[in-house]
Amino acid sequence: MATIGLRDLYRAPITVGKDGEETYGTPVRMAKAISAEMSVEVAEAILYADDGADEVVKEFVSGELTLNVNDLMPADLAAILGQTQDDDQVVYAGENDDPPYMAIGFRAKKANGMYKYIWLYKVKFAIPSESYQTKGDSIEFTTPEITGQFIKRPDGLWKAEHVALPTETAAQGWFTKVREQNNTSGG
Repeated sequence: MATIGLRDLYRAPITVGKDGEETYGTPVRMAKAISAEMSVEVAEAILYADDGADEVVKEFVSGELTLNVNDLMPADLAAILGQTQDDDQVVYAGENDDPPYMAIGFRAKKANGMYKYIWLYKVKFAIPSESYQTKGDSIEFTTPEITGQFIKRPDGLWKAEHVALPTETAAQGWFTKVREQNNTSGG
């Protein structure tokens, strides 16, 4: 079923422990979402045997996430681009900035009243282009767009996705923490 909306954009920092284990911090709400475009790169191999295709393997390699939002606040930019922020809340971009990996979550409304909930587990954003325009006879909004690459975690997972009504248990807690598997059955 088609989606008819997008909302509730969140970011959660990733901390890497001494043992290399990655843990997520508390999700923080970001700007209001206008659009989120995800494209996925897949590696493909075909094994030929007896004069024909015998086996096809397709694996996730990486992906790209482009977010268009109503505004990118300085605190969000500092967090997702590894920039510094002073006591007056001024953000400074410099040559030593190192954008950290973040988990990014959002939900998209479906025509039947349900929502598709998504967490991308490991996203690194690039410095966005900026565009400014003088006001003319008519009002035109200029909104920021930022692009990030997403990859697999060490355990091979790259996304959590769930379709549910907002009143269902998994949906109610979707943005309180980054969603992890609650079992190991895999199915």
